[in-house]
Amino acid sequence: MKKYNFEIDGKKFEVEVNLISSNNAEVRVNNKNFDIKISNDLTEPKKTEPKKTEPKKVEQSVQGNPGDLLALMPGKIIKVLVSEGQKIKMGEPVIIMESMKMEQTIVSSADGAIESVNVSEGETIEVGSVMIVIR
Repeated sequence: MKKYNFEIDGKKFEVEVNLISSNNAEVRVNNKNFDIKISNDLTEPKKTEPKKTEPKKVEQSVQGNPGDLLALMPGKIIKVLVSEGQKIKMGEPVIIMESMKMEQTIVSSADGAIESVNVSEGETIEVGSVMIVIR
């Protein structure tokens, strides 16, 4: 499981995410477990996040492509572990980033080949940035 610490509206959340498949995940928020179904159907309303202005890169990824690996939090890219054209399996490490003073290993969200790497080592990224595209 990947561990994250979030602060939302001044409240702190300890979140653990275990990506089971491209459609399912196990999520633990403050020691409470949830089984999550992941849908790429954008016609369903999003209940967990209020609408806000998002960077242009995010708007391109919102077309529902499961191979777009998005930044879940702002941070600095420490190391890119893959290159364009490389074949990869879901769950394989692709990026190491530092966020909220913690080092995070970002893993592939799908099987496929790396179509593009949109970040470089030392770069600071924002939430929702498309870091890697997998096809």
